[in-house]
Amino acid sequence: MIWIANGAAAETTAESPLNTHIRRVIAECCAGIDELDDTQIRELAASVATYARQSADSGVYVDSGYLVMLATRALQSIGSKRAAHRMMVFGTGLVRPSEWEIRGGGSVWTLDLGRLVLRKEVSIELVFFSSLNIVLDSVAEVWDPTDGRGTLGLRHLNTVATTLLASRKRRQAEFVEEVMAACRAKLRQIGKARAWGHVPELLAIESACK
Repeated sequence: MIWIANGAAAETTAESPLNTHIRRVIAECCAGIDELDDTQIRELAASVATYARQSADSGVYVDSGYLVMLATRALQSIGSKRAAHRMMVFGTGLVRPSEWEIRGGGSVWTLDLGRLVLRKEVSIELVFFSSLNIVLDSVAEVWDPTDGRGTLGLRHLNTVATTLLASRKRRQAEFVEEVMAACRAKLRQIGKARAWGHVPELLAIESACK
């Protein structure tokens, strides 16, 4: 949560806590993307902070997720689709590094599918698979340093199947297999395009483990 005090002098400067927070999140999520430079990041952070202040009542808390959404829209508005996707994926916690150690090494990341279907526009099956492809494209570079060696944990897969197919229990088991197969196929496609020597393994996770 970020404290916003409309009209406060300290909150109108480029180095205010709010501006600094937004700039840091954008920089971290979009690191290595050539289409964004420091000046653009500062300008984007300032515009997001200004909008957040103007749209909030004086002296209220604004959720960090809301700020990420505003930053994502700002990136889309200037045509930085790749950066916007990165912001959506990493900034919202859809994908995050895992604390687990997997035998064989490599980067281990978890994709919270439950968070994905919380988005209203992803609440139907067809859009879910399209969004899943966008997410995988957006995170692919995390396995570049290991030549594709690593693991992707899919969290809450069974829960998502129940959410999307509540009235079709027989179909839910098939859906789980379809998601796993779709992820494997997409990762193979990405690996070929990025010339990986390996393809990340998949792991279904239903617990609350990170």
